Amino acid sequence: MEVTAGEAGRQGLPVTWVAVDEAGEAAGAVGLGEFDVTERRDRSPWVLGMIVRPASRGRGAGRLLSRPERFAAGRGYSQVWVATGSLGTGFYRRCGWEEAERLPAAWGEPLAILTRRLTPSAD
Repeated sequence: MEVTAGEAGRQGLPVTWVAVDEAGEAAGAVGLGEFDVTERRDRSPWVLGMIVRPASRGRGAGRLLSRPERFAAGRGYSQVWVATGSLGTGFYRRCGWEEAERLPAAWGEPLAILTRRLTPSAD
């Protein structure tokens, strides 16, 4: 919570957005930062910490992902990146992301690196 509060509303990286449900409760959060995967520091920016509360899944909270995409496009980035395990890969694909590669991970499950090309916009 402390990190999220410190990054919310920033104009530069890192920055965090929080989705709030009808009851005023946090439904999800997502961040955007300069780097995530050490082996891929040549790519930026990265979606960080995308999370949606289980009770909010399937109810549109995933649209929160469009915020970092628009933010990055508005600052001249042509592409965004994310690293995720097998559970998140399908979600990002459904949101229009493409898998770029897989890297071995310390815990055994391969880490999927996905990307999304951006259209320039004003945010």
